[in-house]
Amino acid sequence: MNETRTLDAPLRLHDHLVRAHLDGGLLVGPDPVGKIHWRVTRFVRSYLPALPNNDRYVYLQAQAYWIKSNLLLHELTGEGKYRTYATQGADAVVARQPENGAWVHPPVRERRGFISTVEGVWGSLGLTAAYRATGSGAYLTAAQRWYEFQINGVGFQRVGDGLAPNYYSHSTMVVPNVTTMLLWLTYELHALTGDDRYLEFSDRMLGFIGFSQLPSGELPYIYQDRPHFMCFQYNSYQLLDLAHAYQIRPNEHLYIIMQKLAAFVATGVLDHGACRYDCYKARPEVMYWSAAIGNALGMASEMGLGDYDALSERAYAYLLGQQRADGAFNYSLYNYRVLRDSRSYPRYLAMILYHLLARAEAGLQQPPMEGALRSALTPDLAVV
Repeated sequence: MNETRTLDAPLRLHDHLVRAHLDGGLLVGPDPVGKIHWRVTRFVRSYLPALPNNDRYVYLQAQAYWIKSNLLLHELTGEGKYRTYATQGADAVVARQPENGAWVHPPVRERRGFISTVEGVWGSLGLTAAYRATGSGAYLTAAQRWYEFQINGVGFQRVGDGLAPNYYSHSTMVVPNVTTMLLWLTYELHALTGDDRYLEFSDRMLGFIGFSQLPSGELPYIYQDRPHFMCFQYNSYQLLDLAHAYQIRPNEHLYIIMQKLAAFVATGVLDHGACRYDCYKARPEVMYWSAAIGNALGMASEMGLGDYDALSERAYAYLLGQQRADGAFNYSLYNYRVLRDSRSYPRYLAMILYHLLARAEAGLQQPPMEGALRSALTPDLAVV
């Protein structure tokens, strides 16, 4: 694979993010979240960009993808500026953490003051990546501080013999997608510290994930209450979460869940490469979804879960064909059949950047796992 060609798209996107959204080490900008905003006003903003707005939100999820992406770029290019971007971002995330560890959700519309598992876990995953790269204890300490709040302040819902973390500190929604990301974080913290307390709830979270999985392999959005919602993008991210968890702590139960999940995710790539909207309709098309499904299926192939390389490359080819002259991507196409959202949302562009770099890393450094390496990472499932 040609290195220049592989890195061209992510480097152009990186340059856009620096120009349009980087401020004091953090990615800052608008976000499509909000019931009315999601349905109506984001399109008004997209078609009338001159309208005044003060959408300067800082999502920890965006910062985590930014940190991880810059660390990958440093590995792939050797250029020190990318490590600097990563450490400046990590320092800014630590500086935003209150004493109790509970980062607060950005004050976006109806979610003002919320404390969310997604934000806290992703902020922590960005910091653990920075800790691995630098050894700075402040990054690990901040992630540990969030974990303590997650356990004692956000808490869990019991589902049979399993546990599902709450979506917000004030909610009782039973949602598999926050369970997969927290499972990854618990394995990561255990690997970094050797402290078994980080595994205290892991088996029961994994039990809930397996228990909730549908016969199709899909993980539902809200267990029992809402099985389908933006199905393939959520399941792509859950597959990535579990794959990262498995790479840290392989186990047969997790591998079997991933096999079924990968087979479901593979049905979400349309003939032209876009990610299906859900189980019932193909459109609208959302760019970061195609990035996620491409990365998830590429990783599934690498881990021996199935042969999904062609589907992964189809999704990436579609995505790369959508990149704009300024390096960014439209958020979505074919909303209400004819509308598009062309605003630059840093959270989702940072995700696309990371997924493009994951493809570059796999192509440039990591040949497909074969023989002894694959045997070492995958359990013997012949008797399953």
